[in-house]
Amino acid sequence: MPSSFGWTLLSRDALRRAETQLRDDTEGVRDEIGFLSLHQAYADRFFPGTSVLHTRLRYVLFVPWMYERAASQPDRLRIAAAIEKQELELTRRLKESGEAGIIGIRSYPNPTAQPPSMTYWSALGTWRILRPGLNGAMPSRQTIHRAVARRTTRQQLHDDDKQLLLEEEPIFCSVPNPPSAWSDFTQPLDFQLAEAEARFLRGCFLAVERPGSNGVPSLFARLVEQGVEMDDSLQLWSSKVRAAADPVDRTSLVLARQAAALSAIGRGVYAALVEEMREKHDGVPTNTIHRTNLDSVCDLHAADSLELKVDGIVGDAPSVPRAILEVLQVTQQWLRGRRGDLRVMYETYERAESRRKGRRARLSKTLMGRERRAEWIPEGHPAAEPLHYRWRNVRQLLMDLQGAS
Repeated sequence: MPSSFGWTLLSRDALRRAETQLRDDTEGVRDEIGFLSLHQAYADRFFPGTSVLHTRLRYVLFVPWMYERAASQPDRLRIAAAIEKQELELTRRLKESGEAGIIGIRSYPNPTAQPPSMTYWSALGTWRILRPGLNGAMPSRQTIHRAVARRTTRQQLHDDDKQLLLEEEPIFCSVPNPPSAWSDFTQPLDFQLAEAEARFLRGCFLAVERPGSNGVPSLFARLVEQGVEMDDSLQLWSSKVRAAADPVDRTSLVLARQAAALSAIGRGVYAALVEEMREKHDGVPTNTIHRTNLDSVCDLHAADSLELKVDGIVGDAPSVPRAILEVLQVTQQWLRGRRGDLRVMYETYERAESRRKGRRARLSKTLMGRERRAEWIPEGHPAAEPLHYRWRNVRQLLMDLQGAS
């Protein structure tokens, strides 16, 4: 048999979409209908700058330290390669210390698709650790790489008082100096913050504002300011967290909890509808895992779900698509109607999924939809659960801050 090979060129946008899909699968996020927009809106409101990919707080300092080291090397034309090499070294040194939450540990010794410098870049900007450009916007990694490469390598000139005649703008704010172990590649590293590092980060977090509020501290900032003690069991809806919130966010926390509950039921409805379509429309014998589980999900979350005023979400999260609000409303009506036939919700769910996924939509009655359902494995689809608004990640960051030595 003759064989051939060729090159397939993908745009950066296509690669980014592929990486996002892989990342979402790794994180257990399946967003066929679009509930993630609701998750992101409330998470950004309460915890600006955070991400579901954030694991440990000291990465916020590791990244500037890596860039400062790369910027001081003689050859600065390959800054991206230098950072990638340092990130692999960092993974190795953290692994040697037995730490949990190491980015890139699964792919090591190969680079990860989402390295710390990428994962934490937005946070560095939001928390004002990364210096803004002259136009006030936060520079991208590529912009910083080009700026570092353009820096002069010639002997710097000084005046008679030995002051630099031309001083280059620093990339980051005055982050604390790294520990002595940082420069010794034979030593392991850990996520334990030194007191000076924690003090610096507290100052950064206290300045994190609620988006669009004209200077009102975010819930994130208030949790840091009030020193709310964190542990693995503390829930976002706990009395301690509510007490730290201002009256506006306290109301939003109630809405967010109710929306999280109704979204859990919505996720369960989606999976149950796919099972139903496979069996009734396609004639494919299908396990009833998700249809059976839907009863349990409803029992757990119906009370909070029925309390939600769906239109109230618009004030907190104006970016949430109308299609998602329609899904929430029809799901709430179904709950009030004593959980009757799932098919009364089909058109709303099918419309929302098709708008989001196009030809890849599983609920579509087209031939492509049938093929997508044939590929779908009920046992491999995650059980429905409420939105978490990145709370587990935020809680770990705050625990790291409180555990400073």
